Amino acid sequence: MTQTDWPSKVTARVADALRARRKELGLSAQDVTDACAALGYPIPRTVIANLESGRRASVDVAELLVLAEVLGVPPITMLFPLGAAPTIEVLPGREVSMWDAVAWVTGELWEAPEAPAQALLNMFREHGILVMVASRSRERGEEKRREAALARDPEHRAKFLRMVAEFDRIHAQDIQALRDWRARMREQEVVPPALPDEFAYLESSESAQ
Repeated sequence: MTQTDWPSKVTARVADALRARRKELGLSAQDVTDACAALGYPIPRTVIANLESGRRASVDVAELLVLAEVLGVPPITMLFPLGAAPTIEVLPGREVSMWDAVAWVTGELWEAPEAPAQALLNMFREHGILVMVASRSRERGEEKRREAALARDPEHRAKFLRMVAEFDRIHAQDIQALRDWRARMREQEVVPPALPDEFAYLESSESAQ
């Protein structure tokens, strides 16, 4: 394969993913075009048709992102079809396992684990984990609070209320861990990501500091 063949192979993978997912969803090319327009980035039906037929030699990043959203798939899977083949030509002349290709793009696989880019990715991954953990402890506390409110038996109500208190304690710890991590990010001059609505009050308290 020549170096000039590789870009067309990348585009063909995106086109194959587009065609397969579109048919799976029962969408026409016009349906996809309309959905792209609704997202604010129109992609003409002729572009969709030419891409799928191989008459279009390239796809840009903006198109890839919008198409992935319309099709309801992660953009990475349109570039690297996990489960379709054991290996893939990730760069011209460089054949690697399919998972290694995905992990390279997502930062899961990095040859220099101490590199600034990898450290930054790890920092944001940890933040995501802390948000997820805090959300779960909050949900469990609310669940037990509802069960306590519905319990008619005083003994059962008391049991649920004890569980509520325990989950509230755990949630407070989870929130503090999240606060501490966000503070650490700011100390390293990294802007933390926006928080979900349930934890938006943390951002307000941060801006007041």
